[in-house]
Amino acid sequence: MRRHRGISMIAVAAALTAASCTDAGERPDGDGTGGRTTEVSAPPCPADHRYGTGLAEVAGTPGVFWALLFIDGAELRAGRLTKIAFRVTGHGDLTLAAAGPAGARLEPADVTGHTGGSTWQRPGDEWGSRWTFPTAGCWTIRAERTDGTRAALTLRAG
Repeated sequence: MRRHRGISMIAVAAALTAASCTDAGERPDGDGTGGRTTEVSAPPCPADHRYGTGLAEVAGTPGVFWALLFIDGAELRAGRLTKIAFRVTGHGDLTLAAAGPAGARLEPADVTGHTGGSTWQRPGDEWGSRWTFPTAGCWTIRAERTDGTRAALTLRAG
């Protein structure tokens, strides 16, 4: 995998499950006690691949992970390069990987940290990425920061 401007891209094969939408993981509990929560669930796969026009926001793990899809028309299309911005809470490098239909694994074409100038207001640091989902179906994107923050979200490509 690749490292881009301080962003580490590593395979976390054990953490990925093919479109299962749930996974064990941990993230800081945020109460300052150092405790961990061990369950990270992705929302269920959307029933449709239509997200609206232009920019479409998708919520992942509540309060931790958000995606902003830059799509032409109203659909997230398989086989088409798509820009996706992410906001992820936590600290440190970010790892992104996706699991899809029939056990397919996918990395983004690139990931770049965004600093300043964004008008998209969600918690966490912001990154830009480009993805080409090779087949139609449910894709679960998992994120992990070096501090142990883990999150997931689910998209449907058509």
